[in-house]
Amino acid sequence: MSIVVISTGGTIASTEAADGAAAPDLTGEELVAAIPELGSVADVRTHEFTNVPSPHLTIDRMQALSALCAEYDTDPSIDGIVVTHGTDVLEETAYFLDLTYGGETPVVLTGAMRNPSLASPDGSGNLLASVRTAASEGARDRGVLVCLDDRVHAAQDVTKTNTMALDSFRSPEFGPLATVDESRVVWHRAVADGGPVFDVSDESLTNDVHAVTVTAEMPVAQLDCARGAAGLCLATTGAGHIPPTIVPALEELRDAGVPLAATSRCPEGRLARETYGFEGSERTLQELGIYYAARNLQKTRIATVVGLAADALDELFERPER
Repeated sequence: MSIVVISTGGTIASTEAADGAAAPDLTGEELVAAIPELGSVADVRTHEFTNVPSPHLTIDRMQALSALCAEYDTDPSIDGIVVTHGTDVLEETAYFLDLTYGGETPVVLTGAMRNPSLASPDGSGNLLASVRTAASEGARDRGVLVCLDDRVHAAQDVTKTNTMALDSFRSPEFGPLATVDESRVVWHRAVADGGPVFDVSDESLTNDVHAVTVTAEMPVAQLDCARGAAGLCLATTGAGHIPPTIVPALEELRDAGVPLAATSRCPEGRLARETYGFEGSERTLQELGIYYAARNLQKTRIATVVGLAADALDELFERPER
């Protein structure tokens, strides 16, 4: 069994500098060398992709990482891929890979909530559990996976729920796919609604997709960012409700050809289709021709970026009409 660990930086690779502030500087080789038990799980090799905090990662770098995973998928000597990553935008990278990586080799992303210079760091345990997961036969055909705190999640479901807690990564409503119990990976459920994989190129990708959370009496000026943009994603209140004051601005954006996608700012549930009919309700969204998304706002933005690049928004989203 051979697993490649692709290191990208983040807290898992950070150490404390002289001024007391942590920053990524450990290589993937150093991360692996610190866990002798890995040798009993698989033959682990490393690939240094980058070494940055995850907020520094760009859409282009996500695409390059997807291409690298696809390259390793063609190597018959590789049985699994683990990506070490900062936790801040880990779910966005994982979802980008889920939408664009079509290989059969399992891909598992992991990271750490505590850097190695702190008491009880979690990075080594997370990396060991992730290698076990990537080596597990059950990891196949479940899409891209995320493994932290001995829980294995689907990239499409998982989100970071706490700024510092070790169990920050959870899958609201659905729960994890598996649990890592000592040396075993115990699988609980299959992936729900696994969708197609999209072929995108560097030239077709854009980061010019805006994401706005809807709040009470939000200023209309918040939508000015989307004038001339490639797309706008909204996290609506409740089951798809917005203040009526922003409806004219959304109509202008729609008429100007800006694709609009909506999700809910609630961590669980989906947008409604028929319950309410007041101005600014789900009926208004449908009259605007807004795409309905099933993921959170940050993943809705990633899906829009991929959908625009692949000319496949209609495959990624629904668009209920009255």
